[in-house]
Amino acid sequence: MKQLLSAFVCLSYVANMATASKNLYDGMVGLNGQAPRQRDIKRFMGNQVQAGNFTGGEALKKLRANRANDVRNGFLRAWNSYKKYAFGSDEINPITLEPLTTRNGWGATLIDSLDTIYIMGLKEEFKDAADLVKKVNFDKNDGEPSKVFETNIRYIGGLISAYELSNDKMFLKQATALADIMLEAFDTPTGIPWQMWDVQTGKGSSESGPMTMNNLAEIGTYQLEFFRLSQLTHDPVYHKAAQRVYDVLLDRNQPKKGTTYSVPGLYPIFIDIKSGKFLAGKPNLGGGSDSFYEYLIKTWALSGFKMQRSLDMWQESLKGIKKYIVTCGSDKNMYMGIGDDEGLDSISDTFTCFFPGTLALAARLLDDEDTMELAHKLLLSSYNTFSRMPTHIGPENFGFLPDGDDDSDLLLSQRNDIKKYGFYLERPYFLMRPEVIESIFYFYRITGDEMYADWIWKIWQGIKAHCEVEGGFAGLRDVRVGRKGGLIGKQESFVFAETFKYIYLAFTDPDVISLDDYIFSTEGHPFKRSIPFNGTF
Repeated sequence: MKQLLSAFVCLSYVANMATASKNLYDGMVGLNGQAPRQRDIKRFMGNQVQAGNFTGGEALKKLRANRANDVRNGFLRAWNSYKKYAFGSDEINPITLEPLTTRNGWGATLIDSLDTIYIMGLKEEFKDAADLVKKVNFDKNDGEPSKVFETNIRYIGGLISAYELSNDKMFLKQATALADIMLEAFDTPTGIPWQMWDVQTGKGSSESGPMTMNNLAEIGTYQLEFFRLSQLTHDPVYHKAAQRVYDVLLDRNQPKKGTTYSVPGLYPIFIDIKSGKFLAGKPNLGGGSDSFYEYLIKTWALSGFKMQRSLDMWQESLKGIKKYIVTCGSDKNMYMGIGDDEGLDSISDTFTCFFPGTLALAARLLDDEDTMELAHKLLLSSYNTFSRMPTHIGPENFGFLPDGDDDSDLLLSQRNDIKKYGFYLERPYFLMRPEVIESIFYFYRITGDEMYADWIWKIWQGIKAHCEVEGGFAGLRDVRVGRKGGLIGKQESFVFAETFKYIYLAFTDPDVISLDDYIFSTEGHPFKRSIPFNGTF
């Protein structure tokens, strides 16, 4: 099957070479037809990401060690409940203690958690998990279609990271086995992957049924994992499949004022996988778009700064983001909305809050102080969604009033929220999502300022007070009232893969998974930056 799929990817690429620019092959040549210059690569290699001035002192070291241990113990309590009641299942309902099948029955929490367990030094727990991972058969699932995007970021990403940290080849073998099966989802007229695919039959579909639609994030969040998998296996088929998504997207869509795609680099959310054309969806940095932009800059960095097309696309997108997505709110903070040259919708979600951290990372990689300043402004508004709540925990969705706009179109409750918090709560629930914590973590590691670690500690205290239950950590129905407003029996695998990891790493020695040594995937899985890439696999 793998040989057939490899042949399909290569033949499909050749068939489209008449229309796709030859200079875009595999992404090493930029949008202007130029390859990366060696002097630029050398300069980028010399840019330090992490701060070199972390505060010392025995008292602070002891405080940080105690905080790291507190987080580790919280993780262990949640992990032990999962192990007792749902070990090997995708999730556990933290309230009812029921094992749940939500991600094909392959053990999403088990595999997504591997690198966090390893980083925390939990050797016995890691061994027990590895023994179970070895037995997972990806040829069989629960009978339901698999979400391709989630399979990649949770399973393949988790397995690759576990391999890189532990050097246990079993993890790489399992990652490769799953990726070989998952390549079936890329067997489409354009090479743009299906949103869902059936492991048993190999057939693809969209989440919404018979449509042939996918979204930006779910076609543009393979590039990091597939690049690394090609490096580790010396097989280019994975990288080629992921890069062909960009080939089609760029070749078949040209920005034109007054159309769905009107601003270069600001891509609509929805795309047709058969035609490769954008369908609808105003550009934004939230759910459905977020990790597409994230992977542009991160894949470039992971490649040793050789994937020039990814950098060019990032820089083109950033121009549009600065002009049409970012705006000042009535509380004088900078927010990220939904917009293009036809106007801005002042609504946002917690997913957008990954962007300040990614932007800060890009600023350091490129030595760009102006971008770093914008990243800090966006971090403040993101953190405010947490710090201004009585629980110190933020909502799923929120809206804001652009500076100078009239509030007459808002509901009375929204106006009251803005007066009280600076923004209004659209969906007040909390599902333990990591994005705000992630961005604060980046700022701590990049600046060395202990203020950011203290911010994360306050969030952790809020989470412990309002979310911890016997089975781990539950969601909140309303962050304004906390636990007494009701809990949500949901604890997705990202709680272990991301939320716990970023909180813990804010208090460990900064050399543990240094940003100068690793690039984090969108699911929080660290990949080594030290693996060389010379343009071949």
